[in-house]
Amino acid sequence: VTEQEWHAVLGFLTEVGRADEFILLSDVTRTSVLIDALTHGGDDSGATASDVEGPMYTVEPPFRTKIYEEYEGMGDDDPLFVRGTVTSTTGGPLPEAVVDVWQTGPAGGYDVWDERQPDGNFRGRIRAEEDGSYEFQTMLPKPYTVPTIGPVGRYLEAVGQHPWRPAHIHFKVTAPGHATLVTQVFFPGDPYLDNDTIGAVKSALVRPVERRDDHLLPGELVHAGLESSSGLLVELQYLRSHDALLSELMTASTSRAERIRYSSISTLTSV
Repeated sequence: VTEQEWHAVLGFLTEVGRADEFILLSDVTRTSVLIDALTHGGDDSGATASDVEGPMYTVEPPFRTKIYEEYEGMGDDDPLFVRGTVTSTTGGPLPEAVVDVWQTGPAGGYDVWDERQPDGNFRGRIRAEEDGSYEFQTMLPKPYTVPTIGPVGRYLEAVGQHPWRPAHIHFKVTAPGHATLVTQVFFPGDPYLDNDTIGAVKSALVRPVERRDDHLLPGELVHAGLESSSGLLVELQYLRSHDALLSELMTASTSRAERIRYSSISTLTSV
């Protein structure tokens, strides 16, 4: 490496920092995916597969059961009514769990760059009930491109890497005494499932989508899913947590904290 090349690298990294794109750079170079694999790979607890958090998370979005507001240009896609239960890996419900979700809108953009959307749109927190259940309303996301107007965009162009991500919904779940779960949910048939620019797709987190004319009955909810008012169903019998050793952090003992697990994620159709 020449001195001139090294100065170019330092200049590029300085630009990345000024643009607040270090997480994005970590993602598109697939460093984030590598760290996730090193941290959580080989976990046989039965908890839901983890995934990267990405750069679009915002701290403490509002508690609400409908995570978006309508806006001009959002289209008339089907809403999703998502219901599920948060449990530990031993199956016990976690009534104090908080489900934090964020995603793009139906036009394929996050609120932070889609000027049509209200601030904080398609973001929200839902507190689990006494039985660990929760419910929220959203819309099916679309594929989108990561930001390309900054230094990371120039990097992608220079190396010939496309900027597209498949449609997904982010989940971050916390509960007292349990390790935090960060994961994503993907949908089959997406053109970028096998070519995600950050390489974050895991087969365990891809769930099938079906159209149904009838409402789900409560007894069927144990099998999980996402469903829209017109009967869009996404089977989701899954979700897991991080493999953190909470007790070791507190007492240097070898006992593991119970990890959070989504025992089911499902939805109800609207009437």
